[in-house]
Amino acid sequence: MRHQPHLFIPRPWSAEVLQTGSDHRRHLDRVLRYPEGGAISYTDGAGTFGNGIWNGVSVERGDESAVDGIAVDLTMAVAPPRSKERQRFVVEKLQELGVSRLVWIITERGQTRAPRSDRSTAWAISALEQSRGAWLMDVTDSRFSDLPNPVVADMAGAPISSIWSELDGATIAVGPEGGFSDSEVTMFSRTVGLGSGVLRTETAAVAAAAAVLLGRS
Repeated sequence: MRHQPHLFIPRPWSAEVLQTGSDHRRHLDRVLRYPEGGAISYTDGAGTFGNGIWNGVSVERGDESAVDGIAVDLTMAVAPPRSKERQRFVVEKLQELGVSRLVWIITERGQTRAPRSDRSTAWAISALEQSRGAWLMDVTDSRFSDLPNPVVADMAGAPISSIWSELDGATIAVGPEGGFSDSEVTMFSRTVGLGSGVLRTETAAVAAAAAVLLGRS
């Protein structure tokens, strides 16, 4: 059975036909060799999911519906891991899980710059298309000190399952490999636990998001 492609096509949309970018056309034509007349799904990344027809250069619109977002509005604030591969892993997995926002945080002990905004967004779009999602995660960056009342993932914190009701709308922060500074520790609103082991930044970020989002489903 042929895989049905799923495309992110940002608005504004035309009345009947949705124009696609050159990357989409190249991938469908040269990589997938997808035929004209083939079924294709699409999204605006803001909750609309559609099923249309590929005509070789664009998508002919079909049935469309609104997709509810995940019940928990979760922001993950993460110190950038050292390698681009690990940064991409964070973006892709948080997008697949349905995190609302990813904030790359600048901390006192962090030694890695956040990836460029366009690169993070491209990674998120790729994961959105692969997972056939309808909501595109927002990706920004901020100083840790500017976050509003962050809940920090830490070995010593309370189990996430014990405070689920308090995490809707929360920002969960995961620090750099060197940890948070003493002055940053005073900014925590509380901590949540991820077990007794020491986790890499990207592992802790995905584990915390999964515990909140999948644990509530």
